[in-house]
Amino acid sequence: MATELQVLIDYIRAETGHSGALGEDDDLLATGVLDSFNIVSLAMYAQERFGVEFEAEDLVRSNLARLSSLVNLIRTRREAPIS
Repeated sequence: MATELQVLIDYIRAETGHSGALGEDDDLLATGVLDSFNIVSLAMYAQERFGVEFEAEDLVRSNLARLSSLVNLIRTRREAPIS
């Protein structure tokens, strides 16, 4: 079974056509791999794929620009009690 990280990398490659390296701590916005539209699409995909719901305060650059941060957010939301 693919890890969250690998699933997200596969999604980015499929959506953007990026074939270069994608490190888990790379800033995907600063490097130009993703733009503001792609980052929103990635967040929506992550919610659907991993069965989590992000709160408005989760949708900030610090949580979405790096894959390691997004994986941590997914895991945090997965463990959060349902309101």
